Amino acid sequence: MTDHLSPLDIAFLAMEGNSNPLHLGAVATFAPATPVHPARIAAVLCERALEIPRLRQRARTSLLGGARWVEDPGFAPEDHVFTHHVRGRERFATLVSHLMAQPLDLTRPPWELHVVTGLAGGRFAVVAKLHHALCDGMKAVGLGLQLFDASRLSIPDAPRESSRSIIPSIPSLRGIKDTLDIASSVLMNTRPPTLNSPVLTASTRPRRVVMSRLDLVDVHRIRRAHGGTVNDVLLALVTGALRHWLSAHGSATPSSVVRALIPVNQRSRSGDASAGNQISGFLVSLPVGEPDPVERLRCVREQMESAKAAGPDRGAGALPLLADKVPPLVHRLAAPVAARCAPLLFDTLVTSVPLPSVPLSLDGAALCELYPIAPVAPGHAVGVALSVYRSSVHVCLHTNQAWMSDAQWLDGVLRRELASLQDARELVGLPR
Repeated sequence: MTDHLSPLDIAFLAMEGNSNPLHLGAVATFAPATPVHPARIAAVLCERALEIPRLRQRARTSLLGGARWVEDPGFAPEDHVFTHHVRGRERFATLVSHLMAQPLDLTRPPWELHVVTGLAGGRFAVVAKLHHALCDGMKAVGLGLQLFDASRLSIPDAPRESSRSIIPSIPSLRGIKDTLDIASSVLMNTRPPTLNSPVLTASTRPRRVVMSRLDLVDVHRIRRAHGGTVNDVLLALVTGALRHWLSAHGSATPSSVVRALIPVNQRSRSGDASAGNQISGFLVSLPVGEPDPVERLRCVREQMESAKAAGPDRGAGALPLLADKVPPLVHRLAAPVAARCAPLLFDTLVTSVPLPSVPLSLDGAALCELYPIAPVAPGHAVGVALSVYRSSVHVCLHTNQAWMSDAQWLDGVLRRELASLQDARELVGLPR
C-alpha cells in the first residue's frame, strides 16, 4: 500500500520557492547538567530519527501531478543532522535566521536538525526544519516528541500507511454547497494589495528570526480580568506589537487593520493521525489603529468568539479546505501563482502551536524553551508563531524586514503591552 500526499500537501510542495521556502521550524533550547559535546547530541538525534518511518521518506511525484511518500533508498540520518558552535545571543539569532532562509532539498526526506552549542550558561539548542508538505503544526509536534527522551507523555504508535486515493472523491450536494460557500467568501474578501504597507513586501531570501519569552502567569492575570482565552490575549499582544511598528513608519491610522490568517488544526476532528495536512483557518482583522489596548483585546476576543461559533469550515479563513477539492495536477500548475496572491486575502500568518505541559528532555538535558517558527508567505513581511510551554509563552517573528529584526525592541514592545493591560486591571480594582 502506498501513502499518497493529499492535494493540500502537494500544493505546499508546488508553492516552494527559493525566496519563500515553505518549511516549518522550531528552536528548542536545553539546559544540560554537565557539559555536552555536539557530536553526542547529533548521534542521539540520528538514532531516534532512524526509528521514525516518515523521516525516512521523500515525496515522489507522478506525471499526473500526484505524489506519494516512498522510502529513500539512500537515506542516512547523518545527512540531515548538523552541528554548529556559536557564542552570543546575536550570533545565535543570526545563525537561526540563516538556516531558516535556506530551502530544504526536496529530492531527499524534507527535514533537517541543527545542533547548536556555545549558548549562555552551557545550554545548547536544536533548530528543526520540516517541510509543510510533510506535516502541519500538530503533526510536527508529534514527530518532534519522538526525538525527546522517554517521558510520562504518551506518544502514539507510528501511523500505518494509508491507501488514500489521488483521485478526489465525488462530493455530496452538501459538500458542494460548503465548497461554494468558502470559495464565495474568499472572493468577497479579496482586496487590492496595499503597496505601501510595511506588512506587505517583495519576497526576499534574507530573513530574521526574532524570539521573546513572556511569563504565562502575567497572561493568565490579564485573561481573568478581561475574559477570553490565553490565545486571545496573545493575539492582542501581537496586535499591539504590530501597532508600534506601523506607528513608527507612519502607517497606523485610527482605521488601520492587519488581516491575519489564524490556522486551525482539524486533526483531532478527523481522528486520522496518519493523514497529511489537516488545517483550516480563521480570518481576523487585527485592530492596529486602535490606541486602547483593552479595546484591542475586546475586539480580538469578539472576532475569535464569532469565528469559533461559525466553525473552522466556514468563511474565507477556511480556504485550505478548498485544496482537497482540486485535482493534484491543478495544484502543480496553479499553486505557484496562487501563493503570490496571498496578500490579496491576508497580511500575515499568526499561528499558535500547542505543546504538552510536561517536563521534556533530550539526552538528559531539560527542555527550557521551544519557539515555533512560521513560514513567511510570498508578499508578506512577517509570520508570527506562538507556543506555551509550562510557565512560559514563546513568541517568534520570522521576517524579511530589517525594521522588525531588533530582538530588544520585540521584548520591550511585548512587555509594554502586558504592562498596559495589567494597569487596566488595577483601574477596575483587581490586584496585579
